[in-house]
Amino acid sequence: MSILYPEIETLSRDDIKACQFEKLNRMLDYASKTPFYKDRLPSKIKSFSDFQKIPFLSKNDLRDAFPYGLLSCPKENIVRVSASSGTTGIPTFSYCSKNDLNDFTRNEMLHFSHTGLSSADTIQCMTAFNLFTAGWGCYQGSIGLGATIIPCGPGNTQRQISLLKQLKPNYSFSNPSYLQYLLEVMTKDDFDNIELKVAITGGEVLTKEFQNLAKKKYNIEVYNFYGMTEFATHIGSECNYHDGLHINEDYLYAEIIDPDTGLVVPDGEYGELVLTNLKREAMPLIRYRTRDITRFIPQQCACGRTHIRMESITHRIDDMLIINGVNIFPSQIEECIYKNLDTATNYLIRISNNKSLKKMQIDIEIPKELLDDKMQLKVLEQNLIKSLKAYISITPKLKFVSCGTIPEIQGKTSKVIIE
Repeated sequence: MSILYPEIETLSRDDIKACQFEKLNRMLDYASKTPFYKDRLPSKIKSFSDFQKIPFLSKNDLRDAFPYGLLSCPKENIVRVSASSGTTGIPTFSYCSKNDLNDFTRNEMLHFSHTGLSSADTIQCMTAFNLFTAGWGCYQGSIGLGATIIPCGPGNTQRQISLLKQLKPNYSFSNPSYLQYLLEVMTKDDFDNIELKVAITGGEVLTKEFQNLAKKKYNIEVYNFYGMTEFATHIGSECNYHDGLHINEDYLYAEIIDPDTGLVVPDGEYGELVLTNLKREAMPLIRYRTRDITRFIPQQCACGRTHIRMESITHRIDDMLIINGVNIFPSQIEECIYKNLDTATNYLIRISNNKSLKKMQIDIEIPKELLDDKMQLKVLEQNLIKSLKAYISITPKLKFVSCGTIPEIQGKTSKVIIE
């Protein structure tokens, strides 16, 4: 698979760092002209250690600076406004100038090229074209590469299936949870009449278990993307080796910190991802705490790209559930489900209070033939409870339901209900 920008993506590590250092100083000077950053930033840094002394930027800071406290260009230069989904609170807004959109398109082209997308391909985009940036990233990155895009938006599953059968795209773009649902409801006739071979997903945690299942059962290769509306672009993407997400270090400077101390951790250790714009005219963000937990993969990827890779997001700090003193992340539960169920299923985690104790029930969709086989179902239940107890240290109640029982998933979801 060819590399789109070899002059950038295969730079030596020394050259990458030198380029980043120059751009960081440029961005510090640029950001210091905004109302929010005025008098908060040094005019120049002499080392990366100096940069690590700069205070972090939080989501609350973005809200406090709303609407234009972080704007670093005249308002008439803004050509697009974006906003986060608001999954963890009030949405945050982001602005782009015309130059920012040109850089955005180039960055999206780089990430989508990691999957092999080219002018020979057709991609069906199943995410919204609204204030959220994912759909626009797919649109601009795909068109920039010369691919044909079907911008059908989210939901309306039967329409999605009809388009897959009629127009026969070989790529799709969606949230992983919607892809799971789509594969679950499709019939054998549907699969016999589509040409979908590659699915690009983002917006939620994607587990290796589901990637393996999609490849084994449906012969669909699933790529993981990670992005943030605050940065108006995708941050990282998998190449065909599926060994971490490549970060475009020409576009962003990334750090991993200890969430408690705020200190940068050594490469390879887990911590919170912190990001800084290296190219942003309208809204520069310096040392933004993402609240996402990951680690850098120090070794160079076999694809030949030299930019740093990060491991797929394991969880958000905000997503943690505390069940009777035990810390649990929904992604851990999903991993257990797909290790024990060789089928695409939907699930829902229900948390309820019983006096001073919390109880967890997991509703899991399974095919009718398995639901009707009481003996096999009992074995499955025992194995899954054993696996869950070993992995999350508590024993949840399981409820198996028929496919289609849990409501269709549209957009970003945590798959957790607090009752």
